[in-house]
Amino acid sequence: MAANPELLTLEVATPLGLVLRTEAESVAAPSVHGEFGVFAGHLPLLAALKPGVVKYRVAGKDHVAAVGAGFVEAGPDKVLLLCDVFAQPKEIDTAKVQSELEAAEKELAGYGELYEGPRYEELQRQIDWCLARLQAKADNGSHP
Repeated sequence: MAANPELLTLEVATPLGLVLRTEAESVAAPSVHGEFGVFAGHLPLLAALKPGVVKYRVAGKDHVAAVGAGFVEAGPDKVLLLCDVFAQPKEIDTAKVQSELEAAEKELAGYGELYEGPRYEELQRQIDWCLARLQAKADNGSHP
């Protein structure tokens, strides 16, 4: 897809299939070790994704989307994100997400000092996904 050597093919796939494919000038993604950016010509990279906001520039316009946990593979002409969930800002209902966040935080608070177990981890993932969607919605409005 990226016939222009100054562009990257950006693909995002979830268990439901390919959810985004575009040519981007740059991509920034949230890894477990911090956010990183990729431009055309980048050295090969494989990193674990954490829930957060992926930012990408297409034809001079900034875009954002929420991504869940997964992996990212980047190279000189392509960035592939494999994540469990993905949402564009236009798909995000802020009130619904806020309600989900409050419910998960309330249940998590019931664990007190006990910070372990599969349900605790599931709740933490839900909270992280809620926060990622809220941030993507907020960041979308900050672009000209």
